Amino acid sequence: MKKIFTILCAGMLAFSVSAQTQFGATAGLNMSNITGDGENIGMKMGMHVGVTASIPFSDAMSLKTGALYSIKGAADSEDGAELTMSLSYLEIPLNLSFAVSDQVSLMAGPYVGILMGAKMKMVFDGVTVLESTDTDGLATMDVGINVGAGFAVSDAISINAGYQMGLTGIGEDDSDTNNSNIHLGVTYSFGN
Repeated sequence: MKKIFTILCAGMLAFSVSAQTQFGATAGLNMSNITGDGENIGMKMGMHVGVTASIPFSDAMSLKTGALYSIKGAADSEDGAELTMSLSYLEIPLNLSFAVSDQVSLMAGPYVGILMGAKMKMVFDGVTVLESTDTDGLATMDVGINVGAGFAVSDAISINAGYQMGLTGIGEDDSDTNNSNIHLGVTYSFGN
């Protein structure tokens, strides 16, 4: 895991020496749940915040990457019991972006998330019966696919929306339950 993270960071650093690389900051809302085993656990609101880099290949195509702190998870309630699970990741997306006009772009690519922390809470009839921050049994990495679109409000500000589908299980021994996330955000690009 450390080798993959080191390789990704070295690759980002190598690309960042290019004078054409544009850096920015992004923040937004995550609407995530956990899917698999024939079940779909309820949606949980979270957030993402981080730094971005856009590396142009041509006027119409670029690589969009960065480092994001992202909170995903799920929430559900049934028969007086409420369950909330929050999973915090350091995510590195590698999206290929294609500009369909001066303002609209489409993007797709993989992402790698490194588990930074977890919190699970169960409440029954208003009484907390379980609260844990234990990450034992959880997979340390989340690998998946991003698809999305961006709209440039100005040269510096863009609005982004997309969907992430986890391809690896959230449990160490469980490949049947995956993260699923709809994200909305705003990016501010520096140097414009």
